[in-house]
Amino acid sequence: MDGISKNTTKQNNSIVSIIECQNYDQQKVDLALKHCLNKLDAIDQIIKPDTTIHIKPNLLSARLPEHGITTHPSVVKALVNIIHKRGAKATIGDSPAGITRPIEEYWRTTGMHKVAEETGAQLIKFEKKGVIEKVVNGKSYFIAKPLASADVVINLCKLKTHSLTLYTGAIKNMFGIIPGVKKGEFHKIAPKVTQFSEILVDIFQSMQPQLTIMDAVIGMEGNGPSSGKPKHFGYILASRDAVALDAVGAHIMGYLPDEILTTQIAYRRGLGEKDLDKIRFNGFRKEDLKKQDVLLPSNRLYQSLPEFLLKLAGRLIWIRPKANEAQCRKCGMCIQNCPVSAMVSKDGIPVIDYETCIKCFCCDEICPHDAIDIQMSWLARKLR
Repeated sequence: MDGISKNTTKQNNSIVSIIECQNYDQQKVDLALKHCLNKLDAIDQIIKPDTTIHIKPNLLSARLPEHGITTHPSVVKALVNIIHKRGAKATIGDSPAGITRPIEEYWRTTGMHKVAEETGAQLIKFEKKGVIEKVVNGKSYFIAKPLASADVVINLCKLKTHSLTLYTGAIKNMFGIIPGVKKGEFHKIAPKVTQFSEILVDIFQSMQPQLTIMDAVIGMEGNGPSSGKPKHFGYILASRDAVALDAVGAHIMGYLPDEILTTQIAYRRGLGEKDLDKIRFNGFRKEDLKKQDVLLPSNRLYQSLPEFLLKLAGRLIWIRPKANEAQCRKCGMCIQNCPVSAMVSKDGIPVIDYETCIKCFCCDEICPHDAIDIQMSWLARKLR
C-alpha cells in the first residue's frame, strides 16, 4: 500500500479544495483539477509512481454526459492524465443500478470508453472480477475485488439531488462498489431512509477512498439522481475527507446543517467532519460560495416529518412513483429491477401496487427515459 492507509479520519484531513470551473472544456478542466489537487498536496502524497489507482466514477445510467447524471468524461480524463503523468496506472470501474444493459453500453454512452481509448486507462467489469467480504457493524458486504487490490481508490462523484436520500455525493457514490443486483436487495431490507442511510455509510466505511473529487461543474436539481434537471454550479471540489466534502456539497445546494442523514451518520462514527466551521476551505471562504437557487427534491419536507405523524396522516400525506404513459417506452427495466416486485406490466406500461411499494424510487432512478413521475398528495404538495 506504499504507506497510504485506506482509512481516513477527521484529523488533519478536513480540508476541502474548491476551484471554479465553468464548463467542460478539456483544457479548463485539466487546469482546474490540477489546481484543486495541488491545494491538497494530493498529487505528490497520494498519486505515487508505480501504483495502481482505481477511479470510481458515478456511472448510474447509460445516459449522455450532458444530462448531468454521470461523472463527466472530461473530469475522468483529466484525472487519468494526472495519474499517468506520475507514472501510476489508472483503472476505471463502477457498477450501475440494477439489472439493465451490458456495462459496455454504459461505457460508450457516458464517454468512459473514449476516455480509455485516448488515455490507455483500463476499464474494469466489476461483475467479472469477483468480490471480497467486508464486515461492518456485524453485517457482511461483498465489494468489488478490484478496489481491494488497488493501491489507491479515488472516489469521483457527482453533485446531485436524490429523491430518497435528498442528496447524493461522496458517500452515496460508493454504493456502486457493490456489484450486481445486491444493491436492489438493500432497499428491500432497509426500506426506510434512516435504515438505508446506515447501509450506505457501512459500504462507504468498508472501503474508504483516500481521495474524493466532486464534479460540480454541472450537477442535478429536482428529483434526482437521474430524472431531475441539469444544474450549473461551476465548481470542482476535492478532499481527503469525503464526509467534509459532502457537508460542503450539501451547503452549496442549500440544505440545512444535519439535513443529510449519511453525513450525520458518518460523522457520528468518526469517519469525517460535518461542521462547516471546523472544515478548512482552500480556494474559497465558506461565505464566498455562490448561493444558488436550487430546486430540491419533492419529498424534502415530507421526510422531515416525525414518523408517528406520517402514520397518523398516511392517507393524506404521501409521495409515490407513477409511470408516465406518454413518456414510457415499455422497456420493462423498472419492473425487472423493483426490489419488492411491486410493479407489473399492463399492455407494456408499469402499474404499481402501492400496498407493496416501499417508495425507494429505484424505478425512477433506473428508468432510462424519465418515464417515472413523482406523484404527491395535495397535502404533501403543500409541505414542499
